[in-house]
Parts: sequence; structure tokens; C-alpha cells
Amino acid sequence: MGYWRTLHLFDDKKFYKEVVPELKGEIGDLTQSCLEFLKYYTTGGISHLSTEKLNSLVEQNIQRIISISNSLDETFKIHHEFHKITNYDSQNLFLSSLDGHYEFCKFLEYYLFKTCADFNPHLGLGKGGISRNFNIHIKTLSYNIIEELDDWNDFLSQDSMGITNWITNEDIQFLFLDKENLHFEDNDLAKAFLTLLDIAHKNKLGFIMGVDMRESELELLSKNKLLVNDLYSHKPE
Repeated sequence: MGYWRTLHLFDDKKFYKEVVPELKGEIGDLTQSCLEFLKYYTTGGISHLSTEKLNSLVEQNIQRIISISNSLDETFKIHHEFHKITNYDSQNLFLSSLDGHYEFCKFLEYYLFKTCADFNPHLGLGKGGISRNFNIHIKTLSYNIIEELDDWNDFLSQDSMGITNWITNEDIQFLFLDKENLHFEDNDLAKAFLTLLDIAHKNKLGFIMGVDMRESELELLSKNKLLVNDLYSHKPE
């Protein structure tokens, strides 16, 4: 069995200005969003829980989310202690002992697509990433940017599910200007990526990538938060 990676549009400016401070507990209130998250992501649902138990569970999850969020660097990608570990088994042991890490990864997936990312239009990548669809010279700017997007951040996903990485609109602008280095032959996925790149460039958005995410739930969160339908004529499959 394999896994399914997908690429989506992402409002990185809103993410860093509004969403990250919310996840860190600096502004706003995550209570209602956490309640909604638990409703859809808890095995067996939450309808059987008493009000007291549910309130306790919500508060517990929020505190875990805030704690882990505050342990990340300014990019919200690097956990200093985790990323110092180079051994795969030791990394897994660290994550399994980090209280609330599983819930954090699932909530991050849910909350990003609720607030600052769109599930559709998206690009289905299968097992691979973007780079395998192009012939890119290793010394180009395009190579560096796409390698960052393809790079799997194990801290942000759990059990090979969830958010794997993202790039900002600044990266998109550089990638767009350097796209002549994205060489390919007869590759529909490469063409679809360039279409999505053009959309991101024109609308000042970034890209976010995930793996085996809860597609049915994410599609229902909101429709066309970042774009309206007539802003694109081709939806990558």
C-alpha cells in the first residue's frame, strides 16, 4: 500500500499573521474550532460524552496545541529538540513520548484548511512529490524551492498522515520567475503544476502539501475561501 500526497493553495500571510498567534494562544479562542475538530476527528464521535467530559477534553486539547505550537520556531516548521535527532527510531520514540503530538498534527491539518488553505483546486501527486515530474538542474533556484516543498517534515505529520510542508508566496514569486528551468516532456502532472503555480502567483498565495489527509472532511470545511471559481479555467486533478 502506498500513500497519497496532494498539493494545495495556501495563504501564508494569513497563516503567520493570524493563525500562528491563535495556535500559540496569543490571540483569539480555539474552543469552538476544537469542539468542531473533535466532532469529526474523534473515533466514535463525541455525542455520547457528558458536557463536563467534553469541556475537559476540549480544554486539554487546546492546552496541548498551544504548548506544542510554542515549541516551534518562527517558521512553525522546526522543533529544535526533535530536529536535532538524526536517528529515525529515536525520532519516533521522541514523538511517541510528546504529549498531544498526534492531536496537534490532526488539528493542524484541520485548522489550516479551515482558515488559510483550500482543498480545491488541488494537485494529486500520488506517492511522489513535484520534483520527479521535471528535469531540474540541481544548481537552480527552482530546484531549491521545490526540494523544500517536497521535503517531508516528520514533526508536522503523524503516522504518515497530515501536513508535510509548505512554501510561501515569496517562494512562489521566485519559482515563477525561474520556471524556465522546470523542464519536462509530455507530462500532464507537470503541466497541471504550472497551471496551479500561475494561479498562486497571480493571487499572491503559497503552496501547502499533505499526505493521506481526511479529504471528505476537508472538502466540507469551506468552499473557495481563497479563490472564486472564475479565477481558474483548469482545475488540476
